[in-house]
Amino acid sequence: MDAVRTQAALLELGQPGYRWEQVRRAVYEQAVSSYDEISVLPADARRALAERAPLLSLTERRVDSSPDGRARKALLDLRDGRTVETVLLRPSPTRWTTCISSQVGCAVACTFCATGLMGLARSLTPEEIADQVLFWRQYMKKNGLEGRLDNVVYMGMGEPFACYDETAESLRALLDQKRLGIGARHISVSTSGIAPKIVQFGRDFAQVNLALSLHAADDALRTRLVPMNKAYPLAKLAEALKDYLAQTNRKIFFEYVLLKGENDRAEDAEALARWLSGLGPSALLHVNLIVFNQTDTPHAPTDESDARRFQAWILAAGFKATVRRNLGRDIDGACGQLAVLEGKK
Repeated sequence: MDAVRTQAALLELGQPGYRWEQVRRAVYEQAVSSYDEISVLPADARRALAERAPLLSLTERRVDSSPDGRARKALLDLRDGRTVETVLLRPSPTRWTTCISSQVGCAVACTFCATGLMGLARSLTPEEIADQVLFWRQYMKKNGLEGRLDNVVYMGMGEPFACYDETAESLRALLDQKRLGIGARHISVSTSGIAPKIVQFGRDFAQVNLALSLHAADDALRTRLVPMNKAYPLAKLAEALKDYLAQTNRKIFFEYVLLKGENDRAEDAEALARWLSGLGPSALLHVNLIVFNQTDTPHAPTDESDARRFQAWILAAGFKATVRRNLGRDIDGACGQLAVLEGKK
């Protein structure tokens, strides 16, 4: 929802100032799905607002659900005919998290990521990014899902720091207590490593969590897996991260997808530990290990035993490491699986 456009439309319709507060409460606090549900508005105003300022900038085409109900993936249509995917997860009985997208496709082209196969079509607008959260809140209400969606990760399709301005504006909508009202420490933004934007992010959003998609601590290997490493190699990334830590004193999360025989060996763990040791206090560095989720890419799968072995090496080196639970694998909704490809629609 574009709050500015909606307020302007209300003024153009000659509605009194308090109408915006009625709309705001209905949309952001009650998660209504249409203006028709806001009965305090005059009928003609409801019809006009639906045309001039739609509640959502995207529409549902399909929602797939895991059999256990712990993961749902939505295919959403944008106004220009493009589509994007977003995921709703329930990691525990009382917690809901959404993984949102920032672009249609991605130009980073990580070799293990389905989104990278798409290439980049365009960046999403701030409204389109934030509306994914609003969409899921409406979905939860319509489908009687108990609990509150109050955790957001920018880990869907796209590179958030490649469209930094749009990402920043969407974050302001999420953080605004009069709009989506999500706490800063319940939001995480993941980047593949655009070093200058990491520094800027630390200045602009010191309380929002930062995650770095690392996947290797050797320049040659990381360049092969994450081509962006050519522009921002590990030494540049290290400098940016040290700047970030100095500014924020906040924990950094390192995402590490394990690929069989490529980056999951003892020497890879040793390289990772060496690189991390040069960044700052180990208490502020946390490695999230991710079992490779199968995509149409030429990598051999790993399993939990591979992840546990690698975790043990990292823990022995004095760093925190966890193995992430991959919810949504059965609906192609887990890490690295989001894509809108020919045949998937």
